[in-house]
Order: sequence, then structure tokens, then C-alpha cells
Amino acid sequence: MYKKTLLACILASCCTGAFAAVSAEEAAQLGNNLTLFGAEAAGNADGSIPAYDGGLPTSTNPPGFVKDSGKWVNPYAEEKPLYSITAANMEQYADKLSEATKAMLQRHPSYRLDVYPTHRSVNYPQYILDKTRDNAARASLAKNGDALEGAIGGIPFPIPKTGQEVMWNHMARYNGVAAEDHMRNFYVDNTGKRIMSGEIKLSRNFTFHNPEATAETIRKNDSFIFQNVYNFTGPARNVGDATMYFDTIDMVDMPRRGYSYSASTRRVRLSPDIAYDTPIASQGGVTTYDDAELYTGRLDRFDFKLVGKRELYIPYNIYDLSFNVPSDESLTPNHVNPDHVRWELHRVWVVEATLKPGVRHVYSKRVYYFDEDWSGAGMSDEYDGSGKLYKGLQMGMSQLYDKQAPMSRTYWAYDLSTGVYSFSQLYADTRFGWRVLDKPLPRSIFVPEAMQARSGR
Repeated sequence: MYKKTLLACILASCCTGAFAAVSAEEAAQLGNNLTLFGAEAAGNADGSIPAYDGGLPTSTNPPGFVKDSGKWVNPYAEEKPLYSITAANMEQYADKLSEATKAMLQRHPSYRLDVYPTHRSVNYPQYILDKTRDNAARASLAKNGDALEGAIGGIPFPIPKTGQEVMWNHMARYNGVAAEDHMRNFYVDNTGKRIMSGEIKLSRNFTFHNPEATAETIRKNDSFIFQNVYNFTGPARNVGDATMYFDTIDMVDMPRRGYSYSASTRRVRLSPDIAYDTPIASQGGVTTYDDAELYTGRLDRFDFKLVGKRELYIPYNIYDLSFNVPSDESLTPNHVNPDHVRWELHRVWVVEATLKPGVRHVYSKRVYYFDEDWSGAGMSDEYDGSGKLYKGLQMGMSQLYDKQAPMSRTYWAYDLSTGVYSFSQLYADTRFGWRVLDKPLPRSIFVPEAMQARSGR
């Protein structure tokens, strides 16, 4: 009955372009048919996707885990794959594969998906669940979908009606309140050579999820769905350089601002090109700025259609790949080493993005697949101007069990036209990985004037 109601709402919103909050009757589904964050509480018909049972508890403590090390150990390390999907048997599973995944299987005999038991491991703090429940009846979109109103933290649209609402759920996903991390970016060229394109220390704020945020502060200091400051510690040619940019809940009146600091010139410059389809240099140019973490930035260049929900194999619970396996083992020629990618079957929201008439972008169409548990895990298929499949992006998640936060930052992208792929936010090669903070970092960190001092050059 709920699925029929949801479908009717989706069809109505697609026709009217409405951005209204859901009805009280629909909101009452949260905590019943739906989880408090809006996913289907029940498992699927054959049990391959389990019912949600609360996720990984904060008491989870697998052997080898060191608290506050910035590295998390796989709590499912003893599990073996249920089966593997290769080019030889992919037709058997075709209805649960993205188009880019199919293309990779067809192109590379060494590529495969090791499918493990599905674990719905996400576990949110109670205040995030409370805010999410409130958002269902109060959150809406404004300014043609480029601004979020009414939401004060949490998942903005636990019962999404439109493609834009799904995109906002992804962009504003909960990964904690703030973090400091040290990671590396790579790309692997079409000869199989691995190039470290950026070693970076980051400071991040997600003040939209500040537990102390109010309706007043969310329009000011707590308006940021992210604030990022990147300080390059490698490779040698980039040491001392820095980049800063942010996105807010109102991308019209508070648009993205990007700044770059050059250690060689000791100058800070406004960088308006840190947006849309500008290639990301520290990812070898394989991805664009709005490819970052599957999607970031304004939604104004595409029409986003909510297609519905389907079951799909996606990277999930990727503790080993993200935190523990060094790059010389995980990044092999042609693709990420299948030995270290954990795939699980999950229900995903499907959104089709079509380039608006008269608007320029390197992609003409994009299809997104987002985990229904809003962990941030998922994938996308990207199409070029002629409508040909161009790239495939994949992003996994790992529940940071002791911090009660799903972490989805590690992602990789396959350029199907060149055979090059990038891998972003690998934490295994660095001294510390991802440090979760319990309160926002000082605002003084996220101003252009601080960039030189932070760089040390």
C-alpha cells in the first residue's frame, strides 16, 4: 500500500513541479513501514536484503580496531563472498547491475564483483533521527530546487517525491558534524601506471548537522552542508598549495565560493571554476567538480527525474578498501583490485538527470543510484554529448560504528573512453585517516586569510 501511495506522489510531483513537504499521513509511516530515516524497514521477498535492525551498535569492537586511530576495521572480516559476477555469468544478474558495471565486466576479463551478505549497517544518532522526522513535514525546496527550506539537520526528505529532493538527501547526508582527515588521490593511466596525484590534509565542517542548530542559525553559521579546506602535502610540486570551497543550503543567495592558494606565489585567488564540469586536477582530470562524491553543487544545469527504486549491487562496508589496503595492492591496471571491493545487494533510489536545453556541460545525461538507507553509498552512469556511455562512478560506505556515523567519502571513477580511472580519498596510505569531531571546527579556519598560515609556506 505504501509503495502505491509513494508512486502516486512521485507521479503527481513530476507533473506539477511541486516541492511541498509530505502529508501527516505519509509522515506517520516513519518508524512503522519505514525506518525513521525513510527506508523500507522490511527486507526483500527472498531475504537477500534483510530488514533493518538498527545497524551496527556503537559497542562494535572487531579485533585490531584502535579507537580514535582514524582507521576502522572490517567487522565482517570473517565473511566469504556468496558468489562472484563475471563477464561469463553477468546476464544472470543483469537486472541488478548498472550500465557502467556491465561495461567494465565486458571490457576486462579480470574485473568481477564479489558479492557478500547484505548488511544494513547504518546507525544514526537519535538527534539526527528526530530532526529527520520533523523534516518530513516541514522541509521543502525553493528557488527552482537550488535552496533548501525548513530542514534543520537530519535527512531533508526522508520520503522524497522528486529527483531534486533525492539529490539534496545525498548532498546533505550525515557523515558527522566535522572531521579532519589525511588522504591520497590517485589515477591509473591506460598503461596501468599508478600516479599519486594528491596527498591532502583536510579540515571539514558539516554545520547543517550541528546538534545545537536552530531555525535562526541554520540561515547563517549552520547553513553549510560542507566546508572544506585542502592542504597539499604531496606530490612535491604541490606541497604547500591549498584549496577551499563550500556549499550551503541556499546555493542562490549563498553560492559556492572557491579559493586557491599557491605556495610558489604566496597568493590567494578566488577560483570560480571550482564547480560544474571543471576537471579535478588532484584526480587526474578523470572527474569533474560536480562528480565529487557522486554529486556536489547546484542542480541548475540538469532536470532531475525520480525514476523510482530498484535492487542493485553497490560497494558497501568497504572498510578494507578505504582504510586498510595500501594503494599498491588495491589499485591495479584497468580497475580497482576486485579482491578488495566488497559488493552487496541494496535497494537504491534511481534518479535520471538530463541536461537542460541551451546549457553547456560535458555530460548530456547522468543516472544516479543512491542507497535507500541514505548512507551515501551508490553509483552513477555518465553519458557524453552524443548519448554514449562515458564514465562510471562508484562510492562505498563504511559505518564508523563507535562514532555512530556512516562515512561515504571514498569513491572511484572509470573513464570508459580512455581506459583511465581515478581513486579518491584513500586513507590506508596515510598516518591517520578520518577523525570524527563532535563539534564544528572554528569558523576562522574557513576564511581565505587563513590559507597561507595553514599551508606553512
